[in-house]
Amino acid sequence: MNRTATSPAIAADWMAAGVRHEILMRVLPTLRHDLLGPISVARMELAVMRRRLERADLAPQDGLRRVQQLDAHLVDLTRGLRELRRWDPLDTERMPAGSIVRLALALMEQPLRLAGLEVGMEAGCEAGQGPELPLAPLLLGTLALLCHAQDGLSPGQRLRLHLAAGPEGEAPVLTVRTERQSETGSAPAVTLMPGLPDLPVPVRARLDAEAVRHLAASLGLHAVLDDEPWRLRVGDLVPAAAPGLP
Repeated sequence: MNRTATSPAIAADWMAAGVRHEILMRVLPTLRHDLLGPISVARMELAVMRRRLERADLAPQDGLRRVQQLDAHLVDLTRGLRELRRWDPLDTERMPAGSIVRLALALMEQPLRLAGLEVGMEAGCEAGQGPELPLAPLLLGTLALLCHAQDGLSPGQRLRLHLAAGPEGEAPVLTVRTERQSETGSAPAVTLMPGLPDLPVPVRARLDAEAVRHLAASLGLHAVLDDEPWRLRVGDLVPAAAPGLP
């Protein structure tokens, strides 16, 4: 029986794809919520319009207002569907580095809170700050760091994210450090409502340091996770200045 050997490059691609898939599974509830929200509201609007049309008491002006609301919901839904392209590492969309980091945090905020972790944003992570970079690599790299924290940190800790802008022409660096939460700022414990059965714990593949480093390398990033603070260097995402240009 003939066996076809898998090249190291192909094996590395599949490993990186597996890490991306695990990250997607963790943020999928947030993505699904953002898509189902406009649909749920639009369905309610349509139900009200149908009842009022059946009773013939829907004034044209009121009907036009409701149609405009439905159109706005469709715009939100279309925007959410288009944003799914961000999960393609080859996508060419660009965004300021600070906005990308904040987007990653918005996607992971709920899973981190359920794990008893809080996140604080420091200098450089403000929306609109930092150089414009390809969105998908930095988004996936930042999410990988947050998933790594979700797996490896104990409840009651706070993550501090800082995006340091390097000298002109050099890559910015995202750093993540941890600290204990204060008593007043500690995250509330998550408990089930009385009378509900124990829910199964989702089975997750752990994103250890090696998985994060492997994904980062496949995206043109460089992850340093041996000691705190963890660092994610953008690296090849920032094009070098052409010779003779200032």
